[in-house]
Amino acid sequence: MLQHLTKTLHPGVLNDCFYQPSTALCAKRAQHAGQPLPLLTMCLTCPNGRRSSTHLPRLATARAQAQRPRDAPAGLSRLQTAALTTHIADLDHAIAELTATGTPDA
Repeated sequence: MLQHLTKTLHPGVLNDCFYQPSTALCAKRAQHAGQPLPLLTMCLTCPNGRRSSTHLPRLATARAQAQRPRDAPAGLSRLQTAALTTHIADLDHAIAELTATGTPDA
């Protein structure tokens, strides 16, 4: 418990981050900034990220926003479609974790 209190919480839209440079995926992809870099979209798979039912509506909105262009008849490239498909799968996984029985509320 005391060890947990020594970490800094960085609230976010899709999750919250207890940033630790040694395990932060965003720190591995960019120059060390000393804080989370959510724009690198690593928050769904980073071990520093924490989600609760508070994040569920925003995760669902993000999924719907990613689904629209993927399903649109206008042509996306194969790489764009693959990136959106992967992102949607990550969001589905996060949503499934939160909707499982016993998920703590924030």
